[in-house]
Amino acid sequence: MLERMENLRQAITPETEQVLQQSGGPLEIAGQQGKYVVMRLDVYDAMLGISDDEEAETLASVRRGLADVDAGRTHDADDAFDRLESRYVS
Repeated sequence: MLERMENLRQAITPETEQVLQQSGGPLEIAGQQGKYVVMRLDVYDAMLGISDDEEAETLASVRRGLADVDAGRTHDADDAFDRLESRYVS
């Protein structure tokens, strides 16, 4: 999949890239299956309100969660919801 994405990056024409460099985007592009939006990654991150620190913390949180799964520090979701329901729903 990553290799395929790399090939897609190369598919941007020099003209499209120049527009994206100047404006940042978003740029609407018509495709065979519909319309698509293309923009620079820094513009996308800004639209989402993600800073480098938040991105790093999110990645660290995902890694901690995966480590918990690997170490068996998880609970069955159905059991957890059943316990919450019995505690808080009358």
